[in-house]
Amino acid sequence: MGEFTYRAAKVGDAGAILTVKQVAISAIDSDEYTARQLDAWRPDDELVEEFGRAIESNRFEILLVESGPATAGYGVLNTAENRIDAVFVHPEYHGEGIGSSLVRQFESRARITGLSELQLVSSLNAKEFYETLGYRDIDRKVREINGVDLKFAVMRKLFDSS
Repeated sequence: MGEFTYRAAKVGDAGAILTVKQVAISAIDSDEYTARQLDAWRPDDELVEEFGRAIESNRFEILLVESGPATAGYGVLNTAENRIDAVFVHPEYHGEGIGSSLVRQFESRARITGLSELQLVSSLNAKEFYETLGYRDIDRKVREINGVDLKFAVMRKLFDSS
């Protein structure tokens, strides 16, 4: 396992975050989504400014994961909505525990702020990953992205009150 650094994302990280999302979606090898759906879901380079504005807004807690100078992954926590909005890991770092670590860190932050549960909307290919972390599949959600419908799993984890 490599050494990773976790830190709050800065506006200047928007391009690296966008690249991780693009590469992670491109690497999905699953029967759950067609090539057309993956193409629609993968964000265009022009969205880098939008990613920067999201970081700058302070509406979200965005953690960046680095391995030396490389961006290995990122995650987005939306405490106002009791929701993890994103966890993406660069394919070169799959199996290194980055996704699990991001989720656990977000769960700790949610508990500290007094939340009793977290929800997330998972790609169907990542559903099993979240189930191993204690999330339950509670519903389906269809999102239209660039004119194409994609199905996702709505998942929830309740925290112990003890």
